[in-house]
Amino acid sequence: MARKSARTEEAAPIHGTWAEVQEWLAGFGPSADVLAASTAWSPVFSGQSFASGREELDELWTTGANLSWLGGPAVGPLQTWPRNADGAPLAHVATISLADVDGASQTPDKAGWPDRRQGLPVSGVLDVFHDLQVYGWEAGDDASGGWLVHWIPEPDRSALIEAPDELDTPTHVCQPGLFLPGFSVISSLDVVPHGDDSFETTEKVTEQIQRAWLLQQTGSATDVPVPVTHVYGHSQNGVGPALEVLQQALPLREDKDTYRLVLDLESWTHLAGWFGDAAPLEIWMRQSDLDTRDFDAAWCITRTD
Repeated sequence: MARKSARTEEAAPIHGTWAEVQEWLAGFGPSADVLAASTAWSPVFSGQSFASGREELDELWTTGANLSWLGGPAVGPLQTWPRNADGAPLAHVATISLADVDGASQTPDKAGWPDRRQGLPVSGVLDVFHDLQVYGWEAGDDASGGWLVHWIPEPDRSALIEAPDELDTPTHVCQPGLFLPGFSVISSLDVVPHGDDSFETTEKVTEQIQRAWLLQQTGSATDVPVPVTHVYGHSQNGVGPALEVLQQALPLREDKDTYRLVLDLESWTHLAGWFGDAAPLEIWMRQSDLDTRDFDAAWCITRTD
């Protein structure tokens, strides 16, 4: 592909085909080659056009709509509300509609992406709970019972489940939304070995992607750009520190196994204050556990690094 002069201001084609994204990245010159080689298909959560709060959620949920939400109530059936090892109730962080995620990935153009792996079930929901305390940086942190990733193949559509009265979260959050087609590039921290030019280019690319999503979700591109909540793809905080933890906490069982980022939840906007100073919550799994739907083996890391 012919090189173009390096660009810095053109809007990122966040809903584009791989050919469009490839052309856009090529405009940054050779320093973007490492990004183009590893760009990953990665649907992004957007609350655009959904009012925060319960009214829309309660109405749409009972009609069978495939929507996701941050905070708010949990999905049944759920025999008992999950609690950590000390008996404290976990906060409901997110409900992910897997049919919605799958729908955002059903496009013939996806076949061309360098990393187009999916792997989550295509039906039901994924409910994420966390005690907002354990960080997941130590191999034994799962013993605290500080998180739960719960797959519900056939959700109860008759009603949603309220949290226990004693649960105290930093803010009251209930934000419905949908997953839209998107992509992610590797973090600037992961391109450090490729030199200063690639680092600076990755910073520019990431900012433009974030600004494009800011415009999509808020109608404004002038606010401070922030990370997005997405499934699959690349860690926005860099994969290196997470891998150090995972290799101790979830050692791979065989040579062909690998680690997958299943969900990356930003806490700049709707979940502000839930995970410290805007630290994202990442959910990782071994590919082998994802294949067998063993979500009890999911590992949560609060990226305070």
